[in-house]
Amino acid sequence: MSSNLFRSARNLFEGTRFPNLARFARKNQKFEAAVSALSPARGRGRVEQAIVGNANRVAAEGDYALLTTLLDALRPFLNPDRSPDARDFWDALIADCRVITEDRLRSGEMNSLWGVTPIVNLTSGVAADRALGVNARSLVFTTYHTSSNFDFVCSEIQARLVAERGEDWFLFRWLMLIWAIANFDFFHLYNDRGIIEPAGGYGSPRFGIAVREMEIYRQAGKRLYTYAYGADHRTREKNMALGKWNFCSECPDPGVYCVCDDAGGAAMLQVIREYSTAVVAHGLAMKLIPGARNVPYLTVDVDKVSPGPPRSRRNGKLVVGHFPNHGYFKGTKYLQGAIESLQAEGHEVELLQLSGRPHDEILAAMQTIDVLVDQLISGSFGLTAVEAMASGCPVICYLHDGVAVAEREACPVIEANPDTIKQVLHQLILDRARLSDAGAAGPHYVRRNYSVEALGKHLADLYLATADLPMPLKARVGESARLLNS
Repeated sequence: MSSNLFRSARNLFEGTRFPNLARFARKNQKFEAAVSALSPARGRGRVEQAIVGNANRVAAEGDYALLTTLLDALRPFLNPDRSPDARDFWDALIADCRVITEDRLRSGEMNSLWGVTPIVNLTSGVAADRALGVNARSLVFTTYHTSSNFDFVCSEIQARLVAERGEDWFLFRWLMLIWAIANFDFFHLYNDRGIIEPAGGYGSPRFGIAVREMEIYRQAGKRLYTYAYGADHRTREKNMALGKWNFCSECPDPGVYCVCDDAGGAAMLQVIREYSTAVVAHGLAMKLIPGARNVPYLTVDVDKVSPGPPRSRRNGKLVVGHFPNHGYFKGTKYLQGAIESLQAEGHEVELLQLSGRPHDEILAAMQTIDVLVDQLISGSFGLTAVEAMASGCPVICYLHDGVAVAEREACPVIEANPDTIKQVLHQLILDRARLSDAGAAGPHYVRRNYSVEALGKHLADLYLATADLPMPLKARVGESARLLNS
């Protein structure tokens, strides 16, 4: 405690949260010149303003002119492996950021960053953290057609940088890492990549959070939680061993979409595990990532979902929805064949298939269909299926034996695979009461297991078990989780 008081008093005397960086500026003339160029005003906090304050503006405002000024001024220091001066800069920064994190946690504050894979799950993770009282934000550098609803979106400024200044975008990522470790203490990243590029290179040439980045998180006292989303952990031999139907059984180009290589994928995941505070997975990923903690992070804000009418009350033909991004991974051709066969037999059934559409269009389409076929071969459901259940739309899906979905026995998913999909659809055409039962059970199942509140409780358990929180903060997180349970 006395050392903490001494450190706080020293920092107060020096007038900066970054005393090590300030001392580095006094010793290194090149860095002092960069600081003077970026923050001409004199003052004890000028180093923080020059580096972190300006990086904050770039992240929040997308100020391209300021970004290029920062890159030019800090170029000798941004990559810690470039020179001894750069290593000294990062050593000072990391030491300061470690103290900042310790002080924040002792004061009862938690700042988390979710990134950088631009999927809808990021926004749900942020919402769940906020439900616990965590100051949470999301960061992405690209966006998909599905969603661009993130707190910090750097796609436009990065694209301009690539077009006008080529490989300076790599330095931009280092600048964003400076911003991140100065402002956040908990990092939630998917296995495919983090803030620094290039990613991978230690088992997979394309997938994997940069090792240097993970080292910096550890040295700066950050908590790193790594998650599985799909391609970042899927290896061919392990998937093929799951049985006749699996994610790899219909893949048109092995090695193109996923990690694929079993030895390389295992090596990559082992390195990530060594640097992670905890490795997190759910569903089928629990079979593929040894030692992962099962956290149901396919999350829906149920308060924003309006269930549609019971499907048993709809008249006329059975409308089957199917919304794949990659049909060969979902068994699309088997569904199409089953529906064509039923139509040829005179049954009133129709397929509504949408691909590559914005997220809000998919949600709207769920209100117009009688049942959603999520997938028939991969062995577990995804976020689209959870959203459908939350809206009262019945879901058909193939589930592997023992797949780690929440409350498997209570899960209202109607199971089918390529061998049985025609029979299952035929039964639903003849008896829609089963659709009504599955649709009615969906919202309650999702609220209990896949809602923002449910994820908040799981995150609280994760933090309490792994994050080494100060006792007062542990008590606060536990109380927040209890309130979410009530």
